[in-house]
Amino acid sequence: MHDHIVQIAWVAFFALLAQWLGWRIKTPAIVFFLLFGFLSGPILGLVRPDELMGELLQPLTAIAVGIILFEGSLNLNFREIIKSRAAIRHFVLVGAPVAWVLTALCAYYVAGLSLEVSVIFGALLIVTGPTVIMPLLKNARLVDRPASILKWEGLINDPIGAVLAVLCYEYFMLHDSVDFGATGFFFAIIIKVVLISFLSFVTGRAIGTIFNRGLIPEYMKSAALLSMVVVFYVICDEILHESGLIGVTVLGITLANMSITSLDEIKKFKETVSLMLVSGIFILLTAQIDPAILLNIDIRGVLFIAALLFVIRPVTVLLSSIGTEMTWKEVILTGWIAPRGIVCAAIAGVMGPLLLTAGFEDGEQILPLAFAIVLVTVFLHGLSAKPIAKFLGLSHPERDALLIVGASSWAIQLAECLKSRDMDVLVADKNWYALKSARLNNIPIYYGEILSEETEYNMELTKFNVLLSVTNNPAYNSLVCNAYAHDFSRESTYQFMPHEEDEHERRQITETIRGEAFGSHELDYWIISNLYNKGWRFKITRVGNAENLDSIESGIKNEQMKVMGYVRSSNTLKRKLHLSKPKSLRDLKEEDLLLIYQIRSPQNEEPSAE
Repeated sequence: MHDHIVQIAWVAFFALLAQWLGWRIKTPAIVFFLLFGFLSGPILGLVRPDELMGELLQPLTAIAVGIILFEGSLNLNFREIIKSRAAIRHFVLVGAPVAWVLTALCAYYVAGLSLEVSVIFGALLIVTGPTVIMPLLKNARLVDRPASILKWEGLINDPIGAVLAVLCYEYFMLHDSVDFGATGFFFAIIIKVVLISFLSFVTGRAIGTIFNRGLIPEYMKSAALLSMVVVFYVICDEILHESGLIGVTVLGITLANMSITSLDEIKKFKETVSLMLVSGIFILLTAQIDPAILLNIDIRGVLFIAALLFVIRPVTVLLSSIGTEMTWKEVILTGWIAPRGIVCAAIAGVMGPLLLTAGFEDGEQILPLAFAIVLVTVFLHGLSAKPIAKFLGLSHPERDALLIVGASSWAIQLAECLKSRDMDVLVADKNWYALKSARLNNIPIYYGEILSEETEYNMELTKFNVLLSVTNNPAYNSLVCNAYAHDFSRESTYQFMPHEEDEHERRQITETIRGEAFGSHELDYWIISNLYNKGWRFKITRVGNAENLDSIESGIKNEQMKVMGYVRSSNTLKRKLHLSKPKSLRDLKEEDLLLIYQIRSPQNEEPSAE
């Protein structure tokens, strides 16, 4: 018992360390999952999955994959794919069959597998694991269209590949039977798939209705939905083996395209659960690998893996892109990125022994080949996706990008000041007239309600990493900061602090839903506006030497200047831009920049932002 607890603690430790290292050095965490899995399992023997989990490892992995797929499909809103609908449709309807046929032929002629095993293995390798794709996309910060294509392809083709592999196995097991009829077999499969899809849609609509009518209390919704997903996965799996993956995917898509109360909170909960499951399952599966099985791969297996990466995937994407609006750069990028993940490894672990038992001696090659493909694609695609996307111009620049909510005159002048320093800035407001000055100064704008669901699909939010909400309504600013804290991180959202210290506690805005203080705590919208009307303007200046710092400190002391933020010369963590007053000016380097707000001197007039 005690040894099991220690092993669980090691899994938790390595999972957390992998996630943190991925964030810290801006590398997909999946790479560290594999490294720590090998380190904790075959190398150090700290984690022994067979001893820790026993026969529970396979079913728990299956349910975990179902939950992960469901969480991913909750983000598949059809409004997201307006600009890439044709490409996604082709990647599913054309790409999956083409990949299946080409992979099966390659497995037969290059890897030397039997025809039956090749067909099953080809179906299995249709999958491009969402357990890898989702964190990879988050790290690479791709522009909208290729990101949408890869995300939808991974989440849709993943269950299709798993089900096809199982169905092919069942077909080859039954087709020699005296009473076997191919027509009846395929007809029964189609009926079951249609039935599961219909049940998933109806169940999704029913869950959405139950939630919207308040038949389940708010605090139970996330837990209730998680339980429903597990139960529904098992029901679908009983109807058709491995079809639980199809069921939960359709269920998630149905919910994602309904207007459901608390869906955002449910998504956050599911994302946390999926993060823990992906981390734990990958480490356990990798720790279970016997490095000796990889030595069973001969030169034909190596050639097969190379053909999969450098021939089959590019050809599949090229054929899928015909008749779509994809550019040649997008074809190159998506033609390279196709990592395999948990589903590929888990199904191969089941199929290999079954094929071997059924008399297919080459079935034992499926497991080492599948694990080798997972390892190679995770490392190659995980480490290369970001630089290749950057080279092709299909990722957002690795520089700070500020989203300003509220188009006051001084906010626009601030945006103009930052833009002059080559920082990406966008001003958002739902008042078209308020945005006039920004338009005239060639500052990017967003006209609309920043809290609207439509904003998610009409503005590339992934390019921004800092938020400043500076409307004249403190409560609204807090709401905006809280809404975007999950995506931007709480410490990267800024607002003016409401001056409520003297108010009764029940009239104060809770600190947990506020952003960080813009500038300093004593400032507010009206103070900045009044100073702006008196001729104060934002300016960016270099910290410089001690003499320059003395001048700045003198200006602050004489109330002719206020320090509103600073820009680090080196990117210490996630960003350089900080919109709060530094604890001490003396802690800054000479190369760092200061964002100051000061009275405009007559000899250095700047054009008005009005």
